[in-house]
Formats: sequence, C-alpha cells, structure tokens
Amino acid sequence: MQAQRYWIERNFQEAKNQCGMGEYQARQWKSWHHHMAMVLMAMLFMLEQRMLFKDDYPLLSCFDIVCILNFILPRRATTLEEVIRQLEERHRRRQASIDYTYHKQMIADF
Repeated sequence: MQAQRYWIERNFQEAKNQCGMGEYQARQWKSWHHHMAMVLMAMLFMLEQRMLFKDDYPLLSCFDIVCILNFILPRRATTLEEVIRQLEERHRRRQASIDYTYHKQMIADF
C-alpha cells in the first residue's frame, strides 16, 4: 500500500509539468474549476494514449506525447520517422537509466 503513494505523486508531477496544473491565474472558483477540468482531460487523453501504445512503447511518457503532439499539430518540416527515432532514443536512454539505478541498488544491498 505504501508504494501507491509514489504513483499518485508521479501523476501530480506530470500534471504540473506537462499539462499546466500549476500554471493557473484564477480569481474565482469557477475559473479554477474550469482550468482543473481541462488539466484532468489532458491527463486522461495522455493516459489513454499510454494504454493504447503500451505494447509498442512501454516507456511512453507524458513528455513523449507532448513531443508527438508538437510535431503533429503545427506540421513542422520534421518527418514522422525522425519523431519516432527521437522517441526510441529517449526510451533507450530512459531504460538505460532504469537499469543503472537497479544495478546500483543491487550493489548497495550487498
């Protein structure tokens, strides 16, 4: 049960960093509620995308989704292959970091 707190804190961190949860300038409760509703809808969208692509990209993060949306929405000159290559490179680095952390913990346990 104690490990569940990590995931809750992680979700709040992603909501603040990627969806603008902490970037409101509301003067009334109604505007604050509207802002939080938009943030939660964005988080729901990101969760659905992560669940949809979890088999192909198990390390897909909210930041990755933001990068993909930045590519798709304004239609920049970058190709889809380049975005996928950057995504896979970030995932390779993230997995290497995870493996290193586990390795470091295993050494510290002995």
